[in-house]
Amino acid sequence: MTPNFKLALPALLLLALLLSATLSGCASQPTYLPIEAPRLPPLPAEARQPPIPSECLPTCSDALTTEQKSWLPTPIKPVSPASPASEVTTH
Repeated sequence: MTPNFKLALPALLLLALLLSATLSGCASQPTYLPIEAPRLPPLPAEARQPPIPSECLPTCSDALTTEQKSWLPTPIKPVSPASPASEVTTH
């Protein structure tokens, strides 16, 4: 064996090992662990809405909802536009 071959042999073996490990890793299917969905506890009875009485019509409920929304204050009151300047100002 020549001296150059003795030095290159470990590098070639390492390269072949890395190449085979890479190819075998890409060929296999990934395995995933199943994850359970988080469980939400049911609402307590006092947090649930009561059922709609039979005498309430859907249009009645919609009208009440619209009326109640009008009771809420608007978060930002509209501002009237500023009047134009009467004179040109200079610095």
